[in-house]
Amino acid sequence: MFKKKAAVLVGVVTAGVLAAGSWAGHQERTSPRETEVLRDYDATSVASTAPHTQDVFVGRVVAFEERREIEGWTQDVYRVEVGSVLRGDVAGTVRVTYGLDEGTAPRLADGLSYLFATNAWTDPVGDGHAQLYQGALKPVDDALLATWKAAAALPLVPAR
Repeated sequence: MFKKKAAVLVGVVTAGVLAAGSWAGHQERTSPRETEVLRDYDATSVASTAPHTQDVFVGRVVAFEERREIEGWTQDVYRVEVGSVLRGDVAGTVRVTYGLDEGTAPRLADGLSYLFATNAWTDPVGDGHAQLYQGALKPVDDALLATWKAAAALPLVPAR
């Protein structure tokens, strides 16, 4: 009799464990998860970044203005004089914010020209344009300009 009761008890416990495991697995698959996706493209690739940009232009850094937090990200803010425009209608002198997803971006040198691939912040006057490309920013040369010209010709990804 004891063996029969023990076998029933083991069966009930096993069934309970299986039911609890099944319920926990179901909760894991159906519960909303907190995840953050920064972007759906490779921000270190020129060809991947360009279709997501409003403006692609060569700009000369006039001055470093400040380092500040914008929408939770540490950004360096530069005043940039727009030179040749490969995409968009940006003109004159604009503010460009530049920061990396991880770590601190190296400071851009005053007086040098870089290639900027940007989207305007919600407040383009106050916050300027956000640099989207996360690859190494180096002064513009003919090869870099040719690479970005080809990429800027790619069709834009539709806004979501």
